[in-house]
Amino acid sequence: MNRTLFFSRIYFLFIGIAILSIPFTSFLYFLITPLLLIFWIIEGDWNNKWKRLNEDSTLLITAAFVLFWFMNVVGLLYSNDLIKGLMRTIDKLPFLVYPLLFFTSDKSYFTKEKFHLLFRVFLYSTSLMLIICWCNALTQSILTGKTYHLYYIYFSNLFGHPSYCALKVSIAFCIAFCFFNSTKKWIYLSMMIFFGISIYFFQSRTGTFVFLLTLFLTLCYYLCTHKKNYPYIIGIFIITALFALALVKFFPGRMDSYIKGTYLKEKDKFDILESRSEIWTACFKIAIENKFTGIGSGYDYIGYLDENEKELFGENKLFLNAHNQYLQTFLDHGVFGLLILFFLIIYSFYLAVKTKNYLLFMLLLALTINIIFESMLERSNGIFTFCLFFILFLPFNSIYENNYGDKSQKTFPKHY
Repeated sequence: MNRTLFFSRIYFLFIGIAILSIPFTSFLYFLITPLLLIFWIIEGDWNNKWKRLNEDSTLLITAAFVLFWFMNVVGLLYSNDLIKGLMRTIDKLPFLVYPLLFFTSDKSYFTKEKFHLLFRVFLYSTSLMLIICWCNALTQSILTGKTYHLYYIYFSNLFGHPSYCALKVSIAFCIAFCFFNSTKKWIYLSMMIFFGISIYFFQSRTGTFVFLLTLFLTLCYYLCTHKKNYPYIIGIFIITALFALALVKFFPGRMDSYIKGTYLKEKDKFDILESRSEIWTACFKIAIENKFTGIGSGYDYIGYLDENEKELFGENKLFLNAHNQYLQTFLDHGVFGLLILFFLIIYSFYLAVKTKNYLLFMLLLALTINIIFESMLERSNGIFTFCLFFILFLPFNSIYENNYGDKSQKTFPKHY
């Protein structure tokens, strides 16, 4: 076995483990990411790595990811809590490792079949995660006689916050859609329906909105691409809308007064937008006062808050959670950090549109909406999910030009 093949297999193995584990936990990324970086350094072969990075036209997007991580290193220089700063910088290591590793690897090893295997592993892994959620929720509901176990944090309590679970399931929905043209169409259609129903029971407002928008755009894309008549388009939209209304009617979840009174915790007793607005106002005030450099990667934020704000944010947190990634980046790293984030998102959208990359576009769409209400790129779940799927989705052009189910079609752009 030659050296290049050995390291390619190592990379594929670790990425496979990451894909398998990501619906259940983000913990393994604390082990996988540094191990990948160590093997990448040991592999060496820097001339070929640089050549691949340039030939594949991924140099600019890789630089954007690296800069987004490096601004946390710079933020350590003026942090008043170095330990917290180091912890947050290590948390964001995937922004450095995954693009560098994947875009400099030997592309001949990462074939279409290997990508298909990774995606199928994720689909079955996500399905298993949801089955466990349903089994646990139904069991608890039967034992206690309480229906709140079917919703929100009780539905997802084994695998994390509902917003992050909904994001992963939305990604799985898009992947299943890409396999829809295969010979096992009914399997992937069943998965898509299962994913859509399950997302509702996560009861994440943002997650539900993202999924509905994803579903709408996916239907438009599919029907327009297949040149269906407008009556078909209208009919499917009506059926989808009626199905969604039926779910809300028969399974009201958080909107039902009894369930709200039963399962909402003290922190949820006031309107979510009202609490967000107070948090945004407080964070924006601090950000404006430190608009050029931000307050750093690590800090004891209690000193920045008055007594009312301390009660709003709570204590013993790793960072001042702005519940908005744009505001979070502006707060921590100033206007230059915010510009890096904007460039990363805008340029990624440009690549997705230019190459007609359905998977990448949907990932970015879900991210940009979610990070309005959550600082997802500060949490291990969000960091791991975004970085991992970005590097896996970027190589793909239009799903209908690639046609996952048709092996006669090309899967990668020319530079792959």
